[in-house]
Amino acid sequence: MEPIDSPSRPCSSRYSRAVAGALLFLAGTSAVVICRSSSAQEPPQPAGGVHEIVIGGERQRFALPACVPRHNDEATIAACRTISEVLRKDLQFEGIFQFVPDTLLKAVPQLNPDSPRFDDWKAIDAQILVTLAADVSGGNTSVSLRLFYVDNGQSMLAKQYTGKADNPRIFAHQAADEILTKVQYRGIARTKLVFTSDRDAVKGKATKELYIVDYDGYNPRRVTVNRNLNILPAWSPDGRDIVYVSYRGGIPELFLAWIYEGRSQNFSGQAFSPAFSPDGKRIAFASSRSGNMEIWTANSDGSGARRLTSSTALDTAPCWSPTGQEIAFTSDRSGTPQIWVMDSEGLNVRRLTTVGDYNDGAAWSPSKEHPEVAYTSRIEGHFQVAVVDLATHQVRQVTDAGGSCESPGWAPSGRHLVFSCTRGGRWQIVTADREGRRAQTLDVGPGNNAQPDWGPWPTP
Repeated sequence: MEPIDSPSRPCSSRYSRAVAGALLFLAGTSAVVICRSSSAQEPPQPAGGVHEIVIGGERQRFALPACVPRHNDEATIAACRTISEVLRKDLQFEGIFQFVPDTLLKAVPQLNPDSPRFDDWKAIDAQILVTLAADVSGGNTSVSLRLFYVDNGQSMLAKQYTGKADNPRIFAHQAADEILTKVQYRGIARTKLVFTSDRDAVKGKATKELYIVDYDGYNPRRVTVNRNLNILPAWSPDGRDIVYVSYRGGIPELFLAWIYEGRSQNFSGQAFSPAFSPDGKRIAFASSRSGNMEIWTANSDGSGARRLTSSTALDTAPCWSPTGQEIAFTSDRSGTPQIWVMDSEGLNVRRLTTVGDYNDGAAWSPSKEHPEVAYTSRIEGHFQVAVVDLATHQVRQVTDAGGSCESPGWAPSGRHLVFSCTRGGRWQIVTADREGRRAQTLDVGPGNNAQPDWGPWPTP
């Protein structure tokens, strides 16, 4: 296993897809995703003078001119270009800002990032101005970020970032998350995704390895290197571990990977579809160790295994609620696979989904504002991603691709989803907002890429 070089923190829920009791999971995809639901506007945020950007009603017009290089050397110019492009994409991904068009930005005289002429920006009806400047020297990059109200020229934010020059994208991600704090949102630009891929498959052998990428699909790093079938990865709440299923011993077993230490260890014997509890103290999983596929929990060190369900049905794919007090899971006890919910002690079992003849792989949103569960549902012969509102029990179809989409997972903010879809004969990773809009197929590398789990917020 290869260690990675930057931390991330956890998602509050976990998905997995069971197929015919043996939990054979399909592999991830790329597809055009069309939302079939109406959009829900984010609620207005409380005002805070010049220290906050108030979101609600008409969106603020953001002016985001190009980063200004402090020197005209090639390295500084290239770093500035990358930082500008990535920051714009990060902010556009959130879908809460209106940007001044590039055609108008080009009409403004050259920017002095240390002393902007606000009249120039008023002339193109900008309300918020973002300035960036960068310098690369001695193997390090230095980036300055400032955020202004154009009307009065007051500064809302001033940050300086310094670090190694090998990955200027990280400075843009930091800047994006800083800017999001001014609208009272927590940004996800520095979060990561884990997924499974067959790109390094051994000829004649079923092989999938785990990979980690930035949330936007860049900087892929391989996690497992055992040349076996490694599937169903799930982040720990502290973002330092990943639990997953591996067939390296010939049977499906749970393993823990300490991703910053480059090592892994068998966790709990024969088992499927693991999911960390929100506090990281327990792991839920499915196992047939008692003779039938049931839901179990154990302590995070593998001790204290306890069976929660006991039925003649196939129960699998557990997923914790954000509070840790409930677990959603897949069961065919009603005749076809459906999503069910029970208390975390295995009591008060009740059916959640009623629409669709095959529903599987629940992922519980971490959002307090939008209590929802995403899952995979068979619709018109294809598997698609659907979301059920826990308050109203209304169901919306999030994807409508020509192929199949499945294995949903939530961003730690609960404002975006990740899933895998088929297109062009292979699976790829796709992200979208919680309504299914602004879908983006991520270029995470060759092969079939599937079963994504969205990682946690980075440690402050």
